[in-house]
Amino acid sequence: MRIRAAMVVPVALGVVLAACGDNADPEPAATPQEALTRLIGYIADDKGEQACASMIVAAREKFGPDNDAKDCETAVSSLSSRITDKKAFREMVPSGLEIDGDTAEVSGYCGEGWTRADGSRSTLRFDPNDLGTLELQKTGDGWVIYDYTGQKHYSSCGG
Repeated sequence: MRIRAAMVVPVALGVVLAACGDNADPEPAATPQEALTRLIGYIADDKGEQACASMIVAAREKFGPDNDAKDCETAVSSLSSRITDKKAFREMVPSGLEIDGDTAEVSGYCGEGWTRADGSRSTLRFDPNDLGTLELQKTGDGWVIYDYTGQKHYSSCGG
């Protein structure tokens, strides 16, 4: 009986620790640009756990449903599968990033927030502009994604 009891405790502890991972503090970045480029790299590489770890819990909880997925990691996998040129996607820069003190925002609304490194518009069928709006906040440890609004919440860009 002692052997079984000793085995149950580590297993139960492992379940508790795994559950805590979903609510873990986000992984901060030194700059808002770094936080954003790291995020799109994780999306391109289908690394849902790392992508979602760059967001606070409230942003993670929005990311899934706003991308028609059950949760953040599933959304990352779905988005990653839509990327036809992973390298070009990963090289996009948040040129429309607006920083105001300890907050920052980049919006892909109407394809204005992200460009290629040379400043030109993307020619990708799906690029970071299609993600919507990402809001960041500076914490004591660095920049984290603290809010998200998916592109499906926007109206037409007109024409």
